[in-house]
Amino acid sequence: MTIKQAIQQISGFGYILNSLNILSPAGRKELFSLPFLTNQNDIETALDETETAFNIVNTTENERLLSVLFSRLTQLRDISGTVRLLSTKNTLTDIELFEIKHFALLAESVRELAGQLKISFAAIPVLEKIIDILDPEKKRIPHFYVYDRYSPALAALRTQLSRMSGQECDEQETEPVRLQAQLLEDKIRKDLVQQLFPHAPALSKALHKIARLDVVFAKALQVKESGLCRPTVDDQRTAYTALFHPEIRNLLRGQHKDFQPVDITVPMQPTVITGANMSGKSVLLKSVALAQTMMQFGFYVAAQSATVVPVEQIVISVGDSEDEGRGLSSFAAEMLRLNTAIDNTNQQVKQLVLIDELARTTNPEEGKAIMCGILDFFIQHNVQSLITTHYSIGIPCRKLRVKGFTENRNNEKITVANINSFIDYSLEETAEKEVPHEALKIAEIIGVNETILERIKKYIE
Repeated sequence: MTIKQAIQQISGFGYILNSLNILSPAGRKELFSLPFLTNQNDIETALDETETAFNIVNTTENERLLSVLFSRLTQLRDISGTVRLLSTKNTLTDIELFEIKHFALLAESVRELAGQLKISFAAIPVLEKIIDILDPEKKRIPHFYVYDRYSPALAALRTQLSRMSGQECDEQETEPVRLQAQLLEDKIRKDLVQQLFPHAPALSKALHKIARLDVVFAKALQVKESGLCRPTVDDQRTAYTALFHPEIRNLLRGQHKDFQPVDITVPMQPTVITGANMSGKSVLLKSVALAQTMMQFGFYVAAQSATVVPVEQIVISVGDSEDEGRGLSSFAAEMLRLNTAIDNTNQQVKQLVLIDELARTTNPEEGKAIMCGILDFFIQHNVQSLITTHYSIGIPCRKLRVKGFTENRNNEKITVANINSFIDYSLEETAEKEVPHEALKIAEIIGVNETILERIKKYIE
């Protein structure tokens, strides 16, 4: 899974990325090249970097140095194209040579700041030799042209041109001298490329390291602002305490409502989740998918505490990502994703499967049969999965139930605006085969016509 695929498939991941305060174009490019990590050591390394940065930004004594560092990062340009040209010994223009000099001066400044802040993971190469090549006058300012100091002959020609200009010599006299100067400048640029060529790998590495600094400190600041936690990487079970979905939580806060975090354990076997409509089952699956994705791209996760098993693939079907662009119905799109999960199982791909209301869009008899058949297959193969349903399922398996509507102790009128306040989104283990029957209650609350409700009740009876 790439970052772009994760944005398309995982609800809220785009929001997480957009809320990062990336300071440079190079940092944003680095962000979108982050790999989906499946190896525990790689994940731990990424989390260690964020923890180091988090501790640094949380230390008051570092404020001045951090302010300077962040200012430097805003000046970071993506010079990867220029470095590629250098790597193939293409003659560079004055602008491209300026880009290299500017970057080398910036990199040295950032390297010094990283040392003062004790940023252990920022092993930025020393680029002093590059600066010496492009700064023969030793002024250490971000400016470049073909200096006189590169060539006494060039200096003499420029002096001659200046004198001829003062004497108002005609173009026929000055043109041969100007051409000699230009040819000499071109030769100097070629010589500079030859001198810089061995340093191209160091330039590339420094660019990557500084861009990564930008991303890691953005992650650390996000941890502080959003209340994220460092997950423990495990190989047995996934478990969250106070799991939440940052985007949905902030949307609710904008409406002066609260998001209720949820505790959940996801073992290496299927779990069926039941609950009334509006009881947060879809949001729960989205939150689990988002937390899994965040950890495997090296982020802290949206929970109070978390233990997470890395997977090779996340298969999610939550009803709002059907591929209608290919002319597929919601059922067809769901079946294709389900088939991916089955193929992964047969190929022993380590996966997390999250399915909301499996086969809800077909007739109930077939839908229930599909649900039972898939569940039976997942149980046989110990597929780590969460499946929500409104079907009554008799197959023995782990079942969770959203507690749902709570008692209205103050006799307050329940309305569409306040209904969330009367729902308990926490989960409890259940052995019941029957699912909650609260649809009519919700229909009454949201104000469905009473005549219709009476007809519905007759058919229920």
